[in-house]
Amino acid sequence: MSKPMPAPLFALVIDDERGVCEFLTLVLAKLGVESEVFPSAKPALESLSRRRPEVIFLDIALRNSDAVDVIKGLCERQYDGVVQLISGGRSMLLEAVHRMGVRHGMRLREPLQKPIRRDAIAAAIAELSREAAPRTPSRPM
Repeated sequence: MSKPMPAPLFALVIDDERGVCEFLTLVLAKLGVESEVFPSAKPALESLSRRRPEVIFLDIALRNSDAVDVIKGLCERQYDGVVQLISGGRSMLLEAVHRMGVRHGMRLREPLQKPIRRDAIAAAIAELSREAAPRTPSRPM
C-alpha cells in the first residue's frame, strides 16, 4: 500500500504591486506551492474562512490598508501559520509590524527585501517545508 501524497503547500500573497505578485506566484508555482493573490487586507482575511495557508507573504506597505491591519485580522482569526514579511527597506512601520506580530505570538520570518530574489523565496519555502513535515492538508479556519 502506498502512502498518500502530501497536499501541496498553500500560500497567500498580499501585495498591491502587480509585478511582485506575478513574480512571487511564478516562483512559488515552480516550487510546487499553490498560491492566491490579494491586493489588500480585507479580501485576504476573508479568504481564510475558505482555506488556511501555511504561509502568508505580506507586504508591509499596502495602498488601501497596511500590514498592521492584516496582523490584527490574523490574530483575531487565530492564524497559526507563518507570516513572511516583504519590505522595500527598513522602516518604522516594518519594526512596528514585526513587534506587534511577535507580541501576539505569530510565527514571523525575517523580511524579504524588495526586489525579491528567487533564492530567498526558495529558502523561505524550504524552511517552511522542513518545519511542516509531516503535515495535514490545508483546511478552513
